[in-house]
Amino acid sequence: MRIAILAAGLLGAVTCAASAQAQTAPAAEAPAAAAPAAGEFTDAELKSFGAAMTEIQKINNEYSPKLVGADGPTKATVQKEMIGKMGAAVQASGLSPEKYNEMSAAVQKDNALRARLTQVLNAEPAA
Repeated sequence: MRIAILAAGLLGAVTCAASAQAQTAPAAEAPAAAAPAAGEFTDAELKSFGAAMTEIQKINNEYSPKLVGADGPTKATVQKEMIGKMGAAVQASGLSPEKYNEMSAAVQKDNALRARLTQVLNAEPAA
């Protein structure tokens, strides 16, 4: 059951996150180091989410063609491998799968958070 929830969250986030990265945010929209309020996330968490999202998108792109032509048992094996790699990518980013899924759901629902995610991901690294 936990794998199914993780998979749904991870795969759902790929679509939303890809659109967030593709957008451009105005430079003066929000301060870069905004303090998180209830239900919001720090810039560091958003950067970790963006890193995980990028890796998940790569994994999804790698495994999607394998899933298209796969039959029942093979498809299940490929899905299990894909979900395992996605979970490892999330944990390598420093987030738990639960935190990643929480952030994914929030980004999908909240336009302001999606804009902030875009701003954080597009920000120039500190010198």
